[in-house]
Amino acid sequence: MEKTELFVCRCHDVSHQMVLGTLEPTEDEVRVVYGSFHLVHLEFWDKLKSATKYLFGRKRKDGDFDALLLRPEDADRLEWFANFLDRGVSATDKTTAPFHFTFCSNENVYDVALEAYQDTLNDGSIQTEYEMSVCVFLKPGNILYRLYRAAKYLSGYRSCYGDFDSFEFLTADAAKLHRMVSGLRAC
Repeated sequence: MEKTELFVCRCHDVSHQMVLGTLEPTEDEVRVVYGSFHLVHLEFWDKLKSATKYLFGRKRKDGDFDALLLRPEDADRLEWFANFLDRGVSATDKTTAPFHFTFCSNENVYDVALEAYQDTLNDGSIQTEYEMSVCVFLKPGNILYRLYRAAKYLSGYRSCYGDFDSFEFLTADAAKLHRMVSGLRAC
C-alpha cells in the first residue's frame, strides 16, 4: 500500500514539516519509508552563529535548520509507518523515559529526543511533561570538511535537494519509529 503523510510542528508553523511516504513493494523488495524534512531558511546572523559553532564542533540547541516538535496526535500516523516496515511483528517499546537517538541522510544528522520537563503548579505539585523534537545538524567531520560545509551553509546551501533533505527508514529502523510512537503517546 502506498501512503504519504505530512507532519507539521506543534507550533503550527508549516515551514517546520516532515513528510513520510511509502511505495508499494513487490514480494522481493525491501520495505522502505522515504522521508523529506524541510530545512528552514535562517537569517544570515543566525546562520553565522550556527556556522561558527559548527566550525568549533558545538551544536545549536534547535539544530542548524530549526527543530520540528512532533505532536501526540501524530502517534497513530507514525505507528502506521513503523508497522509497515516490520509488518507489525516487533514489540513496541512502551518506555516513557527520556531517550535520544540519531539517524543520517547523505548530508545531515537528525537528532530525535524525548525530553522531560517539570513544571511546578500553583498548588505546589510538580507536573512532568514530555516533548519530542527532531533537530537537523550538519554532518561532523574534520576541520577542513567543516570549513567547506560552513562556507556552503553561509552562502545559502542546505541540501542537494534544495529546501528539503531526503532520508530513508529501512526495516532495521522500525524499532526507532516504534520508540518515537511510544514517546509521543507519553506526551
